[in-house]
Amino acid sequence: TVPMELGMMSNIQRLDLSNNRLAESMLHLSNSTSLNHLNLSHNELTSFPFSQVWTNLEVLDLNENQINQEISVDLDGLSFIKDLLLSNNYFYGTIPNKIRSLVRLERLHIDNNILFGTIPDDVLSL
Repeated sequence: TVPMELGMMSNIQRLDLSNNRLAESMLHLSNSTSLNHLNLSHNELTSFPFSQVWTNLEVLDLNENQINQEISVDLDGLSFIKDLLLSNNYFYGTIPNKIRSLVRLERLHIDNNILFGTIPDDVLSL
């Protein structure tokens, strides 16, 4: 369990909670408005832990979890994201066209999920 107090630390920039068997939502970190690097890989998360206030986030690592939903969650708030790492989960559906709105995106890892359909041209140019 991640202490609620951790979410009160509004100046924290990098947070690595990987390899901890975390299964809970990380939305209590939503006060961490300065967060630019969040590593939640190798846990047991089942949903995308997105917060609208993570607008400074550049790296979001959710590799190796149990996230079972479409990627088409609200990506609009991730305007500064450079690395979106979603491999080895249970994301399903198509790669959303919304990915085009992530103009700073440099790395997108979505392998080993349950995705289908065509890859948007903008993703191919990364």
